[in-house]
Amino acid sequence: MQSLCLKPPNISPPAETIASNQDLLTPVFLCIPARSLLRFKCVCKNWFALISNPKFCDTHTSKNPYCNVSAFFFHTAIHDFYFISIPNNENQSGSLLKPPRIIKHPPRIKILQSCNGLLLCCSLQEITNTSSNPRCYFVLNPTTNKFSAITNSPYATKSTSILGVALAFDPSKSLHYKVLCIRCIAGSVISFQIEIYSSETRNWTLRESTFLRPFHIDFSHGVYFNGAINWISRTSRVLHYNIDEESHGMVSRPPSYNVFRKREYRYFGESHGHLHLIEIYRPCVTQFDVMEMGGDYSGWFVKYHVDLDPIAAAFPEMVPEHNVVDPSKEETWYYHYAFVVLFLAREVNKEGSSLLLHIPCKVISYNLRDKSFEKACELTSKGTESKRSLQVGWRDAYHYMETLACV
Repeated sequence: MQSLCLKPPNISPPAETIASNQDLLTPVFLCIPARSLLRFKCVCKNWFALISNPKFCDTHTSKNPYCNVSAFFFHTAIHDFYFISIPNNENQSGSLLKPPRIIKHPPRIKILQSCNGLLLCCSLQEITNTSSNPRCYFVLNPTTNKFSAITNSPYATKSTSILGVALAFDPSKSLHYKVLCIRCIAGSVISFQIEIYSSETRNWTLRESTFLRPFHIDFSHGVYFNGAINWISRTSRVLHYNIDEESHGMVSRPPSYNVFRKREYRYFGESHGHLHLIEIYRPCVTQFDVMEMGGDYSGWFVKYHVDLDPIAAAFPEMVPEHNVVDPSKEETWYYHYAFVVLFLAREVNKEGSSLLLHIPCKVISYNLRDKSFEKACELTSKGTESKRSLQVGWRDAYHYMETLACV
C-alpha cells in the first residue's frame, strides 16, 4: 500500500507575515522620517503601495507636521539651484537639481518661498509678467519630487500687476495649502487687491478686504507665521494679513531701532511657530540681538544675544583682507565680516536653538543658548578650487524639511 505523505502547511515566516500586514506596518511607518520611507518603497510591492497611498501620506503629514531643517536649497548666479544637506552628506551635498518637467520654455525656475516642507516656485521669464503673458507658478514637494501648477487667476487684468506671491501651509491645522497673490491697482500707488488660491478647491477667490498699501514694504519676501503672511519694510515695520480671518495689521519698529545709526536687517523668518528678526548696527556687526515677535503681534522682544567674535577668531576667512579701517573717518571705523544668516532653527520639542551661518566655504552652526559653535558642512563648488565658495545670500537660501504632503 502506498503511504500517504502529507505536505506541510505553507506558513510564511513571522517576518514575512509582518512585512505584508498593513495594519501592523502603518503605525510603525508613521514614526519613520519621510525620506527613509521613500527608500522603503523599493523593498517590495506591498510597501510601495502602502507608502504611495495618498491617505497614508496625509496621515503621516498630520502625525509629523513639523520636522527639523536638514538641508537648504539656494540659487546660483545662473539661476540653477543646489541642495546642501546639514550636516554634510557627500553623496547629496552640492548636487545640482533639475527643474520639474512642467517648465519647458524657459527651462529655469526660481524658488520664492519655503513653507513647512513645500516650495513655492515660478518660472523665470525674460518677458514682462503681465495678464497676457503670466508667469507660471507652482508648488513643489522636494521630498516626493511632486508638484502642482497654480492656475492663472481670473482676476488678473491689464490694469493690475503682481507685487508678490506667498505660500501658506500649516499641516498641524490643514493638509491643504493656500497661495496669496497681491496686485497693485492701476492709477493708485497706495492700494492693492488680494487674491487667494486654495489647493482644496483649486480655485481663486477675490478678497473684499482691499486696503491701503504701506510704503517701503517688500512684498517679494513673504513669511508665513501665526496664520498670516508677513512682510517687512526697509524701516523694520511688519505688515501681516491673516488669510482665514481676512484681517490685517501693522507692527511698529523694534524698541532698539535707531534711525541715526547705520543698520541693515540680515534675517526675517519663521521657525516652528516663532517669527524672528535680526538687525545689525555698525560698527559692532558681530554682536547683535535676535528679536522675536509676540504671538499676538504685541511687538518685538529680545530673545537671544549673539557674539560672533569667537567664530571670527576660529575661522580667519570670515575677515576679508579688504576690511575698512580708517580711524580718521568715524563712519568707516569698522571691520567688514563675511557672514550671512541662513536660518534660525528652533528645534522641535527641544529648548535648543541655533543660527546657521554662511561664511566663506563653510556653514557654521551657532548654539544660541550656550554660544558654542561647530562646522556644519563645507560649501564649495564642484570642479573648482576648494577655496572658491558658493555664494549664498539669506534671501537666496530656502530651508528644507521632510514631508509627504500631497500637492
